[in-house]
Amino acid sequence: MRSLGIAIKKNEIWYSVVEGTQKETAIIIETGKQNYRTESDTLMLDFNNIFVELITKYKPQIVSYKLSLDIKMQQISYMHYSLGILNLVCMQHGIKIIEHSSRWITANKRAKITQFENYFASDKYKNEGLAATLLAWFALEE
Repeated sequence: MRSLGIAIKKNEIWYSVVEGTQKETAIIIETGKQNYRTESDTLMLDFNNIFVELITKYKPQIVSYKLSLDIKMQQISYMHYSLGILNLVCMQHGIKIIEHSSRWITANKRAKITQFENYFASDKYKNEGLAATLLAWFALEE
């Protein structure tokens, strides 16, 4: 199975593609980021194009994204509206989609992150790159 993890921050969409039948057999296909401009007049279309491009290129069976719960009013357009577009694109392509909060990622004293770092010991990820890859990795068993 192939999963796509998504973590969004201002002007950046971080993604990671992980493949395997379970977490213990997983490999990371690619991790990267797509840039966008929050002040763009076509922001929702930009999100649509980025998500369609990622789904078309990697053909995931599942998409998992980080849902930020503690945001400011000015962040809604890129932190939450973007996820509405992602859900729509996944629905249109028949792809299962799940979300997890940043609290889920760091729960139990960062146990998921520690497990991830032990399995992928040779790779070093930070912040949204780590979140996107961790989400994609755990999605293999959803």
